[in-house]
Amino acid sequence: MNHIERSQRNLFSSATIDRTARTLGDNDKLTALMENDRARFLPIWRDKVLVLKKHGCLKQDGIRKHELASRFNFVTIPVYLGYKDEIHYFAVGVEPESEELRNFIDLRHSAKLLTDHETALLGYALAMLTWHRHYKYCGLCGSLTHVWQGGHVLKCTNPECMREHYPRTDPAIIVLVQHQDRALFGRKAEWPAFRYSTIAGFIEPGESAEQAVVREVSEETGVQVTASSYHSSQPWPFSTSLMFGYMAQAGRPTNIQLHDNELEDAQWLSRKEIVDRLLASSFLPPASISISFRLIEDWFDQDSAIPFRVLCENNTTSA
Repeated sequence: MNHIERSQRNLFSSATIDRTARTLGDNDKLTALMENDRARFLPIWRDKVLVLKKHGCLKQDGIRKHELASRFNFVTIPVYLGYKDEIHYFAVGVEPESEELRNFIDLRHSAKLLTDHETALLGYALAMLTWHRHYKYCGLCGSLTHVWQGGHVLKCTNPECMREHYPRTDPAIIVLVQHQDRALFGRKAEWPAFRYSTIAGFIEPGESAEQAVVREVSEETGVQVTASSYHSSQPWPFSTSLMFGYMAQAGRPTNIQLHDNELEDAQWLSRKEIVDRLLASSFLPPASISISFRLIEDWFDQDSAIPFRVLCENNTTSA
């Protein structure tokens, strides 16, 4: 399986929607799209998304404009996301009535129950509205910003500034480090008991993704990476990051030293040790919707008769 095929399997990737028309700067055209019967709106309340139960299944592919005013106390200026199959999608921030609150849930907890198209749309909408909330004011002069180009530009209202702000994505690396038949796992103190994951960290200014892999692994565990290869990427809408996934090889020595206090613990684990811990309920993998899970899965399945995902479904309650 090549890298392109793998990357398309990561949730929240919005290749399913055509973004080209979002560059429409003409407000009249955007207004016409919003008024069209083919327009659908994705309500976001704080950091939660509206998910409806239809025919016993969770679903959210948007509501019509007339429903917004009747169901919600307040609606922000819509942000145009793009279109698919002649349906145009908009993200809107809302303040729901009390009876609507139960329909808003954390996307991380519902993503596995939605289609890839729905998770991509909702993740995109959540990331855009999070950016809008954080950039109400110009970072240069402190004046209010104004929504521009369908919500993809926030323009300073100060005539002496007029700075244009664009959506921000923070790049990060996440890496599965291997040495012989073992892989490197770490855990943070605030995670649920027994949860271990791959090593991750943000890319710093003036640094390549490959350099960040070497630095982050060394800083967090003391392990030295000797080689790395790109695996896939995943937009992560829970703080608007873009995760670049890597597979890496470690050199000797492989002893672990926790340098920067980012991790509570780090361990080298073989496939057999992981199986034993899963059976003993003493190993909780990362969320199965995450690229971290995918990295572990692809490494584990290279030399296992039973797929990692099957083992986890049978022996854990990973989110």
